[in-house]
Amino acid sequence: MSMTISVSGLRQLDKALGELPKATARNVLKRTLEKAAVPMVDEAKRLAPVKTGTLRDSIAASFKLKNKVGNAEFAAAMRAGLGKDAAVSALRSARRAAKGQGAFAEIYVGPARGKGVIHYAHIVEFGSVKDSPQPYMRPAWDATKRRALDIIKAEIGNEIIKTARRLGRSKRSSADLKSRASNAALLASQAML
Repeated sequence: MSMTISVSGLRQLDKALGELPKATARNVLKRTLEKAAVPMVDEAKRLAPVKTGTLRDSIAASFKLKNKVGNAEFAAAMRAGLGKDAAVSALRSARRAAKGQGAFAEIYVGPARGKGVIHYAHIVEFGSVKDSPQPYMRPAWDATKRRALDIIKAEIGNEIIKTARRLGRSKRSSADLKSRASNAALLASQAML
């Protein structure tokens, strides 16, 4: 099934984000994505099959997955007998090289790994030779993707404006930063019209 979604105003919002300091802009995006993920988390929990409730209770939104960048370089250096210092150096070099790649901000929704690690979540979703699939993540995505986009469109402008106000009131902000924050707020308010 093919779907076309038309979104307007995001270029202006991206330009407004560009006026903010990089870390601040990333935090604005994270707060927005966190709000947009709530309906999907709720829907996935509702659709998840329940035996003990562990799978359902583990579904959450997270900004981090385990960072695997550099693991292959670390392992190769250790196998080559170069020692731990060289292996750590190889790992750090690989991570520095990959720093600019990927998205500016990402959020992951699904069964969380942690104390009660869920090893079987993918088997429930996709099935196995012995068990039929009981999808819960894909239907949750299908049911909430439009709502998530609507939340992003509505919230990102508000978050930019709130952040710009905070920067404008801060005594530590320079005059240049306050000017850029004001410009960001203006661009965001224009994009929301």
